[in-house]
Formats: sequence, C-alpha cells, structure tokens
Amino acid sequence: MQRIRCHYPDADAFLSALSNAGVEGGLEVFTTTAFEPGEELLAEVYFGGLPGKIVLRAVGRAWHPARPRLRVRAGGVIRCAGSELRKLAFLREVAEGRIELPSRRRHVRLPVMVQVRWRRLGDHVHHMAALSELSEGGALLLTEAPLDVRDDVVVEVLPPGSEVPLEIAAVVRNVDHPEGVGLAFVARDAGGVHRLREIIRRITEE
Repeated sequence: MQRIRCHYPDADAFLSALSNAGVEGGLEVFTTTAFEPGEELLAEVYFGGLPGKIVLRAVGRAWHPARPRLRVRAGGVIRCAGSELRKLAFLREVAEGRIELPSRRRHVRLPVMVQVRWRRLGDHVHHMAALSELSEGGALLLTEAPLDVRDDVVVEVLPPGSEVPLEIAAVVRNVDHPEGVGLAFVARDAGGVHRLREIIRRITEE
C-alpha cells in the first residue's frame, strides 16, 4: 500500500483542504507521489496542533501533476470511509480548536484492524479483541472486558504469514476511549523491539 505525505502549514490550511475536496470524507492533498483513482493509500497527515503525525487509510479519487505556469501544485483528492471518517472528524475538531492535545506522541499511529487475544499478566483467561491505531509505542485495544489504568496485559498477535502467535507485553495507559483502552507496549530488550517492529511491518503491509 502506497504512503503519501500530507503535511499542512497550519490548521486553517487543513480546514481549507477539507473544504476544497468537494466530497464527503474527502481531503485535498499536495504530493508529488502519483496515485490512481481507487488506489488504497496510507495518508500521513500533520498540521500544527496535532500531537504527532496521524495516518489515515484512504482511497485516491484524482491526482494531477504540477502546473508551474498556472501556479498549481502537484496533488489531488483522497477520500476516507468507514472508521477512518471518525479520524477525519477528530482532525477537524482539533483544527477548529474544539479539542486541545497538549502532548506529542513519539510514534506514528498506523490505522489497522487486526484480531488478537489478550490476557492479564499472570492470568490464563484469554479475551478476544482487536488492535487499531498501531505503533511501536502502543495501540488501541478494542475490547469490552473491563481494564484499569496500569493493568499489565499480554497481547497475542498472529502476524500475516505466521502460524504461531507472538506475545507482546503491554500496560494500560488510559481507559477514556468509548470502544476500548490505550496500551503502551513494553519491550524489555533490543530483541523485543526488533520483534515488535517486524510485527508492525507485516501487519501494515498486508
């Protein structure tokens, strides 16, 4: 899946890009990376006021090269659908100043939806769930089972192409999300970091 960089100088420029797209769930992007109509894309979005880059899963609608004589930059329009519309609405609220985000994330969150099992550390009872918004630092665990901040959990992930699930240690950092809890991954050694990066690469490139 192709990745495009969609950075805007400020929040007003991002709001203009939403408006100029001319379609629900659309976003005007400026990129020299060509894409085809209907092509699935990962759009790395950033503007002042965000805690870090946020990646949207989108579909290309149209792209055009630069037209220097007309002062037209290379770019086009992409469109989000499904759960990604919620992310786009979140970005709009941040740009409009309705949500304040004081902290910055160290890692880019990638939009995924992968089925997992998890258990509390030291417990043998497993719960079915899903991971979304995945990064090297953590993820959103979509689960109905109750968890508290600072709970230690183990998440079992089956990467594409693997037959044996891999375990990732994590700690619950927040429980404010209506559909689950925020996890911070705990990699206790360099080998754990390498395995985590490989899991993320295989999931996002599936």
